[in-house]
Amino acid sequence: MNALRIVERGHQNFLDTLKDLPENKWTDGFVTGSWTVKDVISHLATYEALQVEAFRKSLDPGAPTPLLDQKAKGSFLEFNDWRWSGEKEKKWQEVLSEYNSSFAELKGIVEKIPRETMAKPSTATWYGESSELDDIIALNFGHKKHHLAQIKLFRQRNEI
Repeated sequence: MNALRIVERGHQNFLDTLKDLPENKWTDGFVTGSWTVKDVISHLATYEALQVEAFRKSLDPGAPTPLLDQKAKGSFLEFNDWRWSGEKEKKWQEVLSEYNSSFAELKGIVEKIPRETMAKPSTATWYGESSELDDIIALNFGHKKHHLAQIKLFRQRNEI
């Protein structure tokens, strides 16, 4: 698996999905039951940041992981609600900037990790018994595609 190519492809899908999105559509209307485009992007930014922490930790076992630590305290739903409540007052430009910063950092980290290390079993034991770093990339690529598909449907429904 070429993790860097998958990270880059996910980001390109992200850019393509948001291309020419009118400013007012970031916060008007719901992509999901209660999330706007801005909220979905904030959610994706959080998961980019989680990957950054996970991959940074693979290079430096002593690296701090505040988001991963918070996520480990409860369910996915609790974690997502906690993050959403802290992010909902941010402007869409801030959320987009956070996503882009996390993406750039993730890409830089993935570039430094040899393919052999990415595919080595048990390099992400906190993620699952014999998980490898490649598993995290694959899971988050699918997660991102799922949410981008929601935004695409929102755009179609609203003829954007």
